[in-house]
Amino acid sequence: MASYPRAFSHIGLSVPDVDKAVEFYMEVMGWYILMEPSEVLEDDSPIGIMCKDVFGSGWGKLRIK
Repeated sequence: MASYPRAFSHIGLSVPDVDKAVEFYMEVMGWYILMEPSEVLEDDSPIGIMCKDVFGSGWGKLRIK
């Protein structure tokens, strides 16, 4: 049987406004940013391929923070 609490390295959330979401989680949960904001394109880069695996084809681009 697993013991709790469990540790995790990161999570991913899809939100309509990433800036407001980051502000909320920083204020309410005390979380902090590990990576500066960046745009991900639907291309053949490693992150582009990973996002295509998650979201399927046709998403074009997204912003992560």
